[in-house]
Amino acid sequence: MSGGPFSSLDIALTGMGFAHYWQETVSHNIANINTVGTATEPFRARMVVATPIDPSSASGGGVAVAGVYSQEGDPALTYQPDSPLADADGYVSEPVVDLAGQMTDLILSQRAYQANITVHKEARAALESATTLGRS
Repeated sequence: MSGGPFSSLDIALTGMGFAHYWQETVSHNIANINTVGTATEPFRARMVVATPIDPSSASGGGVAVAGVYSQEGDPALTYQPDSPLADADGYVSEPVVDLAGQMTDLILSQRAYQANITVHKEARAALESATTLGRS
């Protein structure tokens, strides 16, 4: 990404792209809050990690997805001996999803998206105003 007059537009677009991906991931996690998975491995929430595109540039260069990781931790076990997903002792592994954390991430991702839209609109308006300077 260059540091030219349109870099603020480009950076805001990368922020919107990241926030959109984050929202989709959180939505997927919330949609699977009751998905048990298999006896050996339950559903685990996916966590999105961001990285700067060009941290050495003066403008920062934007943001990208650095990786997507599964939520750590031991699943809760419920005794359901009749379930086809139960282990030899009759326990089923529950999904590893922190609903409160996911709702918080959803709010944060929505605000990040909105903030980047605002930056993009303001930068675009400023550039449009700059192109009309000197015209009568």
